[in-house]
Amino acid sequence: MTREVGKSVRFWQSNWFRVTLGTLISIVFLLLALKDVPLDEVAQSLARANYFWVALAVLVMVVQSWLRAVRWIQLYYPLQKGLRAFQMLGIVLTSQMLNIAIPWRVGEIARIYLAREIEKRSAAQTIATLAVEKILDVLMMLALLLMIPLFMSLPSWLEQPREGLIVSAIGLFVGTFILLLSEDWLVQLLTRVPLPWGKQFITDNVRIALSGLDVFKRWDLHLALQAQSVVIWFLGVVVNFLVFLALDMRLPFISAFLLLAVLQIGGLVPSAPGKVGVFQILCIWTLALFAVDKSVGLTYGILLYLIAYGTPVVLGILFLWWGGVNVRALSSGGQ
Repeated sequence: MTREVGKSVRFWQSNWFRVTLGTLISIVFLLLALKDVPLDEVAQSLARANYFWVALAVLVMVVQSWLRAVRWIQLYYPLQKGLRAFQMLGIVLTSQMLNIAIPWRVGEIARIYLAREIEKRSAAQTIATLAVEKILDVLMMLALLLMIPLFMSLPSWLEQPREGLIVSAIGLFVGTFILLLSEDWLVQLLTRVPLPWGKQFITDNVRIALSGLDVFKRWDLHLALQAQSVVIWFLGVVVNFLVFLALDMRLPFISAFLLLAVLQIGGLVPSAPGKVGVFQILCIWTLALFAVDKSVGLTYGILLYLIAYGTPVVLGILFLWWGGVNVRALSSGGQ
């Protein structure tokens, strides 16, 4: 009698193991963040914060999400006509909210499902746009990691992940370039593989997926997408700096760039949903490089967390409620 697939998966290979491990890591980092910090001083600092700058940071977060939606629409080229910016913004916010609240990158599944249900776009086409979006963001991350050392020396604990990401990014771009050159050859090769779905199914869906790379063939569109990506990432830096102003922290502008890079790399660390603990300790460690006291670093980490994570969570929930979306269907991709 054959063993069931579910029983053959060992616990340490399962999603639940990753969630358990991530939760333990988050707890350890949260304890490290709270250790020897007078929480009453943190509470007082939060109460004294200039909430004009906080409100402006929230507004910048919304504008950043709006630009992500606008860029996403263009990634559907040449079939982007008819896509509605407000609906796409709602889908982006919902995706961000789910990625924060639920493990296993449910937000990406939600984007595929909602784009199909709301904007009538095929799953293959949406997956292609998400892949190209990831390429653009990796390029921005690469530029950030190459730029920061020109202005300051990086700590040893960031240098090794930086080198790994640079190598991975170069490999990604080489792979993309190869796909651009061999699109027709790849489709012909796949049609010769005997799969149960049939040659027509393979040809149609692979061509749709590879068509997402067409944005790199039009230089005007490609440059526009790169410009939008630069603005999107720069707005993340602006949010970091506005929180400095809210807490009256006199730090150089490059510190906001470094903090963005650290938090992005920190997203690769296993953690509990929401990354509580990991987010705060990364803020503390990064700001310590600029002689910022641990209690101030924790205050900053809490306030930035509420802005960066709270904004998409609240707006994503509002969109789900307003649109009457079935959350259970999101988690399963509508299946």
